[in-house]
Amino acid sequence: MMQSLSDKIFMGSLILLMVSVVVSGIGFQFVNWRSQVTDELEEKTNESSSRKKAVIERQDKSLGRVLRSYLFWIAVAGILVSIGLSWL
Repeated sequence: MMQSLSDKIFMGSLILLMVSVVVSGIGFQFVNWRSQVTDELEEKTNESSSRKKAVIERQDKSLGRVLRSYLFWIAVAGILVSIGLSWL
């Protein structure tokens, strides 16, 4: 009984973790990432380096939003609780 409860909590927390990452920070940036990379390769080195810095800063902000999200920490806590329940 505890094992099935642990499995359900883990799966729910994993789904919540994925939702929180998409909603809070990353969103749908991966759709535009490939076109940005090909554009950067075609540009000059100086322009490309400043563009890369802007992309990295945007990704850092996205990661910060994910780490500040309550959904993320609830999902992590749920995963830890499910691991604890599976050991019982």
